[in-house]
Amino acid sequence: MKIEDFDKLLKGNNGIAVTDDLVIYNDYELYNYRTEIEKHYNNLNELVEANPEVKKIILETEVFYNHLDGGNGASSSTMGGGFTSAGGGGGGKDEKLLPASMNVGTGGKHSIEGAIDRFRKKYSKSDVEYGVAVDDRGYAHEHIQGGKTSVGVMGGKGLTIIHNHPSGGNFSKADLQVLARTSNKGIVATSSNTNKKSTYHIEKTNHFKAKEFDKAVSKAKWPSNYSYDKGADWWLKKNASKYGYKYTSSGVPKK
Repeated sequence: MKIEDFDKLLKGNNGIAVTDDLVIYNDYELYNYRTEIEKHYNNLNELVEANPEVKKIILETEVFYNHLDGGNGASSSTMGGGFTSAGGGGGGKDEKLLPASMNVGTGGKHSIEGAIDRFRKKYSKSDVEYGVAVDDRGYAHEHIQGGKTSVGVMGGKGLTIIHNHPSGGNFSKADLQVLARTSNKGIVATSSNTNKKSTYHIEKTNHFKAKEFDKAVSKAKWPSNYSYDKGADWWLKKNASKYGYKYTSSGVPKK
């Protein structure tokens, strides 16, 4: 990808990850999640000239993807941890499906809530991840079939991404990073392929602090006696006003 094309892409998002550790925010901050070192620049050209390894990655990458992860990461029973992701590329290649198939059977419910209901019914027994990007009226603009642990849905400005976790778990770290780094309005995770039926919904407000939230997610911790799902629920509720988002959940395990 040309540097100028990456710059345009960056301006349409809050941030773009160039490696597992490095992310470039749209104010031209280069942040390392492993070391927590911040480097600030006036423009992208200045940034890439000071970091030739980053420049090389950009020039050699055709498309930068955001994947929503579920699977083992979202259902982990590790106690006292933080947000994790399943990783591993999802176990399959994403396949584009017809968005129109998600726009039938509305029953007059033209809303995000109606789209969530339709999605939940359609994929309640799925053992792979699916994702749709819908507008405020619930109309799908994108419909993707993913793998066992992830699905790549790009979404867009003002859209809400709805996807399923075959594990039934709460948001993964990758889910929340996609929310923080893109112009999407919100993300929904529903459970499938499990008796535990939960739904989690996070939506940005006008005061959403994208960069601060992104960094906080990578360092999040919760009480050591909480499971992953309960801990994630506790952390997201506790920090909603601090970072400027609305979070709701149903069917959360009590332990």
